[in-house]
Amino acid sequence: MGKGSTIIVVLVAGWMLMIDNATAQQQATAPPRGFACNINGIPSEKRAHYRQLVEALLQAITERRELSDGYSFRVDNEHLTTDQLVEWVNLERQCCPFFGFEILWEPENGPVWLQLTGPQGVKDFIIGEFGLR
Repeated sequence: MGKGSTIIVVLVAGWMLMIDNATAQQQATAPPRGFACNINGIPSEKRAHYRQLVEALLQAITERRELSDGYSFRVDNEHLTTDQLVEWVNLERQCCPFFGFEILWEPENGPVWLQLTGPQGVKDFIIGEFGLR
């Protein structure tokens, strides 16, 4: 191999090390994959109402059960109607598309449960995001 070839090999090796270092730095500072809420997903004219629904939901939660991939929350429908709960889910889906949602109405006019699920790590996110420590 000639002198020119050696220089090219050294330059390519250095360039590859720089890319590896930059990638490692991005991965170290990036938020967990899949957990990126986008409040802009909710139309600006609906954000104030969305915040009201969030507050009402937090006040309506009377029980929390841990699931393997999230939480189930018992919702007191005197603080938040089921129509409002469905409305919140529709807005939240626009903001946080990584969540899975399920609303369960127990028979005989029993309690209403909201199941909020997602990928690995979502439980910590839910607790932190909704201030449920």
